[in-house]
Amino acid sequence: MQGTFRSRSVGLLLLLSMLLSTAPSAQAQFGVGVQIDCDDDPVMNVHPLQNDDVEITCTVTNNGQVQESISVDYEWQDADPRVDMSLSEDSFDLAAGDEEDFTVVFSGSPRIEADLELGFDLIATVTSAAMIPIEQLNQTATYSGDFSVETFGMVDLTVTDRSTRNMEASEEANIAFTMSNDGNDEDRIEVNIVNRAELEAAGFTFPQGTFVAETVAVDGTSVERSLVIRSPSEVSEELRMQVTLAATSSNDGSAEVSEVQVSVVVAPTSSSTGLGGGLEELSQDDLQLYGLIAGGALLMLVLLGLVGRMLRKAGGPELEEVITDVPEESVAAPSPATVAPAVDEFDAMFDDLGGDDDLDAAFADL
Repeated sequence: MQGTFRSRSVGLLLLLSMLLSTAPSAQAQFGVGVQIDCDDDPVMNVHPLQNDDVEITCTVTNNGQVQESISVDYEWQDADPRVDMSLSEDSFDLAAGDEEDFTVVFSGSPRIEADLELGFDLIATVTSAAMIPIEQLNQTATYSGDFSVETFGMVDLTVTDRSTRNMEASEEANIAFTMSNDGNDEDRIEVNIVNRAELEAAGFTFPQGTFVAETVAVDGTSVERSLVIRSPSEVSEELRMQVTLAATSSNDGSAEVSEVQVSVVVAPTSSSTGLGGGLEELSQDDLQLYGLIAGGALLMLVLLGLVGRMLRKAGGPELEEVITDVPEESVAAPSPATVAPAVDEFDAMFDDLGGDDDLDAAFADL
């Protein structure tokens, strides 16, 4: 009796399997079904400092009328070696009407271009119903989604010459630079003088404006651009300032700003009441030395004028004529008693000047 019951059960199961495998109407009547759904499509952040895996949650449901074993698999519509996908679970045993969640994990390389978009499919397949293998029924459900990449901005500002700009009053200085796009999408990069208000308060002006913008391709660098600053027209003392340039991304408001500072030194304006010609830079000792030299030269000129006048008065043509007219035989040696005392010739010269009046006349002649 027991053997007969077992034989009938096995026969019934075989008959049920044959019906399910050969008659679609029998499948519907028996109530075999599966469903799969996911929340949101994956969008990956591929910033090199934030490149984490992205996950989505999917749900597989037994919408049949008997217990089912269900397997889940995935495939790419468009494959890319830089992106991978994996499942937290891939097989489920569910009673009629039950459901279960699983996670799909996407991982990718950093710096993937923002225009990359990949289609994928998740396929749920009923492998058995009421403990009867029915894979040949091809009872499946499919979820189709799209993997995409989030745009990020990363800019780099390079100043060609970062040396200090030494300027005079009302002088212009040029600050040249390039902008690099290290993000994953074409970006309009802007460079601004961020401390404009501080510089303007100190008297600086900007003849060509305070910002420059250029659209730069991914992994590209702009042509050399520049900003011009003009120093104040009047500077009472040496002025030292910093010019701060900052590059920003138009694609990504959260992107890190790239800043560079350039020092500017403006020399004080020369005083209009100075001696001119650089004489205001002479020391007091130098001025005293030059004064002594000038006074000595002037005194020498006075002395030369006096000596010349005295010589003209001391030796005239009358004296020469008297000496030449005296006969040689009439000249007798004077006796010792009649020899006159020696007289300094310079005293005679000063006597010939005729006193203070002649000396005043000599200075008047100068």
